[in-house]
Amino acid sequence: MIVGELDEVQYDLEIDGEQVRQQLSRKVWEQGAWATIAIAFRERDRDGDWKPAKVALLRFRKEHEAWKRQAAITLPLPDALELATTVESWRTL
Repeated sequence: MIVGELDEVQYDLEIDGEQVRQQLSRKVWEQGAWATIAIAFRERDRDGDWKPAKVALLRFRKEHEAWKRQAAITLPLPDALELATTVESWRTL
């Protein structure tokens, strides 16, 4: 994935006119030629019901005036919240 601006990175997905993935929230951290985007999203199951939320972490690097995705990881929401708690516990280090 290559984008001109980080605002172009959206996680909504529609297939045959039906929304199958919905972006709930996002946060961007940018430093120099690197950026990280955290996106909370949910997906539909085969019955059309929304599954529990997940978090995608996307890492981008700026190359020739464009942003190129370098890595991505998806975490179930409980794991993402556990990660946040762990990082918060490091505040006193």
